[in-house]
Amino acid sequence: MSRYFSLRLLAIHALGAVSVLACLALGNWQWDRAHDYVSPETSMAKTFNELSPLRDYLPASSVGVATSVTGTWQPEERILMPERIIDGKSMINPNPETEVIAEWVGPVGYWVVDIMELEDESSLGIVRGFSETPDQIALATGLATVAGVMQPSEDLPGLKLVNKIEPLTTKLIVENSKTIAHDGYLVSTTKDESLTQVSPMFTEPVVTGLNWRNVAYTFNWIFFALIVAMMWVRVARDELEFAQIAQSNADLGHDNES
Repeated sequence: MSRYFSLRLLAIHALGAVSVLACLALGNWQWDRAHDYVSPETSMAKTFNELSPLRDYLPASSVGVATSVTGTWQPEERILMPERIIDGKSMINPNPETEVIAEWVGPVGYWVVDIMELEDESSLGIVRGFSETPDQIALATGLATVAGVMQPSEDLPGLKLVNKIEPLTTKLIVENSKTIAHDGYLVSTTKDESLTQVSPMFTEPVVTGLNWRNVAYTFNWIFFALIVAMMWVRVARDELEFAQIAQSNADLGHDNES
């Protein structure tokens, strides 16, 4: 009977249980990530750490959510995005499958994007505003707190801009940052007398239904859990058989001695 409670067998059971639970937990995590929709109640202002828990991944539920950040400007890292207007939504191509040329009534100029190094030494791209003459805009320096609305990288799948406008991407921000940069960017809602405030492209979280890639990852982890469970049963069964054989040999040797 002791063979059913050997230290080796208990270790096998513990390892098997932990492995299966880990696979199921990872599957549940991927399933949560597959659901991009969040209700309006959950899209209210949040801290930046809540919106960007991972520097290299901005959850869809964080898009269009108001937040604020505190950090030090990196004046030498300014990015100017040309051929843009004040209203971000008007720059979105309603039919990404084709090229759309839009005619705007308002002024066409630049989005002024400055990089801020946050308190944890990570970097964030911030659209401070719009200007037709960005060379006359003083560089942002020193410590500041900026309120704004989080936006996704403009190379987001399914997002295309009209007039072949150059997208403001995380890659571009990373290339102009001194430290590790966050995914996406912040459109400032803090007033700046020298700039015209920009209206963000997204004012509420992106709703795309299920993210099927994460759904596939969910089933992958469930499949891994089944494989681990089968291996667990097989190893435990083999251990019992080995213990039984060892016990039989011991009993046989004892009988021969008698």
